[in-house]
Amino acid sequence: MSPLTLAATAFTALASLLGGLLVACSAAEALELLDLLRRGRRRAPAAAPAAAERPFVSLHVPICAEPPEVVARTLLALDRLDYDAYEVVVVDNNTPDEALWRPIEALCRRLGRRFRFYHVPRLAGFKAGALNFALRHTSRDAAIVGVVDCDYEIAPRYLADLVGHFGDAQVGFVQTPQNYRDWHADRLARPCYWEYWQFFAVSMMLRERRNAILMHGTMGLVRRDALVRAGGWAEWCLTEDSELGLRILAAGYRGVYEARTYGRGLIPYTYRAYKRQRRRWVIGGVQQIRRHAGLFLPRRAGPRRLTRMQKLHYLQGWLPWFRDGVIIAAMPVTLGAGAAALVGWESPLTALPLSIGLACVVLHVATRQLVICRKHLALSWRDTLGAALAVSSLTWTVGTAWLAGWIDLAHVFHRTPKHPQSEPRRMAAARGELVLGALALLLGVGITAKLGAAGLAAGVALFGYAALLLPAAVMAHVAAARATLEKNRGRQAAGARQGASGGAATTARHAARTGHSAVA
Repeated sequence: MSPLTLAATAFTALASLLGGLLVACSAAEALELLDLLRRGRRRAPAAAPAAAERPFVSLHVPICAEPPEVVARTLLALDRLDYDAYEVVVVDNNTPDEALWRPIEALCRRLGRRFRFYHVPRLAGFKAGALNFALRHTSRDAAIVGVVDCDYEIAPRYLADLVGHFGDAQVGFVQTPQNYRDWHADRLARPCYWEYWQFFAVSMMLRERRNAILMHGTMGLVRRDALVRAGGWAEWCLTEDSELGLRILAAGYRGVYEARTYGRGLIPYTYRAYKRQRRRWVIGGVQQIRRHAGLFLPRRAGPRRLTRMQKLHYLQGWLPWFRDGVIIAAMPVTLGAGAAALVGWESPLTALPLSIGLACVVLHVATRQLVICRKHLALSWRDTLGAALAVSSLTWTVGTAWLAGWIDLAHVFHRTPKHPQSEPRRMAAARGELVLGALALLLGVGITAKLGAAGLAAGVALFGYAALLLPAAVMAHVAAARATLEKNRGRQAAGARQGASGGAATTARHAARTGHSAVA
C-alpha cells in the first residue's frame, strides 16, 4: 500500500470515527428529550416541612473587585430576611482598590453585628479560597452554610421556607434556580436568559427525581457537617460548587431542588463575558471528570459511590460539551475533505460520515429548542429563535474549552463582571467563529455548485459548521449594536443635563441682573 493510499485510508477512518461519535452523542442527548416528553411538566413543588427549630445559618458572600452599589443591594436584601438565626460573612479578596471594598466594610458596620466583613489582600484558590476562608470564620452555632453571589437579591422568605428540608438528616444541600433580573427588554440578555433557563426548567427537574441535581454556588444551602466531611471547597477547580455537590452526593447525602425562585442576579453584560463564563464552567467540568473519574466506574466499592442514575445524569450533563469538543476536533478534517473534494483530489464521499454526524447535531439542536421552548416553556417564536441562536453561538467556546480542559495547565478563573462594560469592536467577540463559519459556508457553496448533488456528501458537513458557528457572529452583532445604542443614549442624556445646567445658569445670571428670583 502506497503512502498516499495509506494516508487516504487513515483520513477516511478518522472521518468515520468522528462522524460516528457525533451520531452517538445526538442519540444519547435525545434521551433527555424523550424523558421530558414522557414525564411532562414538573409536578408542583412540595413545601419544605416546618422546622422544629430554626437552625443557625451562616451566609457567605465572596467578593472580588465588585461594584459597591451592586454588593450593597445584595447585603441590604440579606438584612431584610424573615429569619432571626443567621449571620452574614462577607469576604473581599484580591481587591487592591480601596474605593471598591471600603464602602462595603462601612455598610457591614452599619448593618450591625450580624454582618462581618473581612478584607484579605492576597488569597489563593479563586472563589473556593474565599469560601474556605469564610468557613474558617463561621460561627460555631451554624448548622447550615449558605452561599450567595454578590449580585443576587434574596427574597425575605428564602431561609424561612427552605431550612425545614434539613430536618431530614439525609439532605446534604438545597438548591434553588439560578435566575436573573433586568433581562426582558435587553437585546442580548433575553436570548441568553432563555438559554440559561432551559437547564433549570428541564435538566434540574429530571435530575431532582433521581437525586442527581447539580449544586451551584449562586444561591445554595449546604449542611455544614456534610461540607466539612467532604473536605471543604475545592480550590483546584474552576467550578467549586458543582464539584462539592458531586462529592456530597457520593457520600450518600440527598440533594433537594426547590423550583421556586428566591433570588435574582445579573446576566453578563457583554457577549464576551457570557462566553468566558461558559468557558470556565466547561473547564471546571473537565477538571471534575479528571479528578473523580473513579466515581463513574461500574461496581465501585467504598464509602464514596454514585448510583447508576446519578452517574447517568452527570455524564448526560457533560455530553453536549464532549459533543462540541468532537465538532471542533473534526473541523480540520471537514475543511480538508471539502477543499480536497473541491479541487478533485478526494471523493466527496470521504466526508459523508461527518455530514451525517453534523446533520444529526443540527437536527437535535433544532428539535430540542422546539420541544423545550415551544412545547415545555410555551415561548414565542422570537424567543425560541433567540434561544437557539444563543445555544449554537457557544459551540466554538464550549468545544475549545472542552479540549483545553484536558491539557494540564493552570487555568485562570475569569469572574463575571457585575457592571456594564464596553463591548469589543463589532464582531471582535466572535472573530474566530465568523472566519471559520464563512469559510465552511463558501466551501459548501463551491462544492455544491461544482459537483451538484454529488457534492452534498461534503457540502452538508460544511453547511452544518456554518449553522453552528455563524450564530456567534449574530450574537456579537446584537451585543455591539446594543452597546452603541446605550452609548448614544448616554451621550444624549449627558447633553440634556448639560443643556439644563446651562439654561439654569443663564436664568440665574438674568435674575442677578434684573433683581428677580429664579424659579426652579
